[in-house]
Amino acid sequence: MKVEWTADRSTLALLVPRRFREAIHKIYDIADRRDNGYINITISNVHKPRSTGWKSQNHAINGYIQLIATETGEDFGVIKMYCKRRALARGYPLMEREGKLVYSKVTGEVLPESEANLSTVEAGYLIDEIQQLASELGINLGDDHA
Repeated sequence: MKVEWTADRSTLALLVPRRFREAIHKIYDIADRRDNGYINITISNVHKPRSTGWKSQNHAINGYIQLIATETGEDFGVIKMYCKRRALARGYPLMEREGKLVYSKVTGEVLPESEANLSTVEAGYLIDEIQQLASELGINLGDDHA
């Protein structure tokens, strides 16, 4: 989960580790000069960041979905959203911004989270669901797309 807001820098009290103090002072200086002392604040749960590139979860997600799209003739984005919605039952997160669920302006349905904000575990839920769909459709994903 992640929350973000904008606030005057004087409203935030932190014990900043020594190695970040110089960077924080630079951010405060810019905020004072350019933004009337306002800063963006982001707080999120700790999670292992996902890697990108060959053999990464990101590569597997998009490679598998592209293969399913090619094999079925269905649109890439449609398959990805379908798999995300199915993965909700496994624990895939819903999209939240500022502590509120985000709904589609078109369908009114709550949206699944973007892959960019997933932990490795949550990305695993999506990969499991993509592999399940491929199996149901009789599509062999092989190792070349992961």
